[in-house]
Amino acid sequence: MVHAELFARFVLVSLLAFGGGQAALPLVERMAVEDTGWLAPATFASAVACSYITPGPILSVATFVGYHVSGIRGAFAATLGAFLMPWMLATTVARQIARFVDHRGLRSFGAGATPAVIGLLGVTALDLGRDALVGWPQVAIATGALLFGALTRIHPVALLAAGGLAGWLIG
Repeated sequence: MVHAELFARFVLVSLLAFGGGQAALPLVERMAVEDTGWLAPATFASAVACSYITPGPILSVATFVGYHVSGIRGAFAATLGAFLMPWMLATTVARQIARFVDHRGLRSFGAGATPAVIGLLGVTALDLGRDALVGWPQVAIATGALLFGALTRIHPVALLAAGGLAGWLIG
């Protein structure tokens, strides 16, 4: 039963996540932490942080959630749910997309959906920060990562490694 629920919930997330994996993050957080209680907020924050060292970082959180809930079968159900519909939709519309690129309604939708995605990412960052920034060392690491990420072209994996090293040295 839980496998079907994992699959169905991640299908729903994948269908509602306009804007890619980053746009799915607030939906996954709400589903996995608030709605079902499958993950504690700190566990979700750790899953998101660790996912950035993988290809397709955000939706790989689906695999983590599924595994956490129900082992390998849960990981498979959640991953399949997260990726099946986008793959089917992309395959179906790939040849038709050129007709709609200049469509006024689609451009208008994008002009409104893009800032909404940015707002959702901000809310998610605040939620993750509330659980992860528990003291001055974590705030300093986050500030340093933000500055280095914004002002340089440093690879995100290098930022994660540096943050992990700093946390290890402080802790």
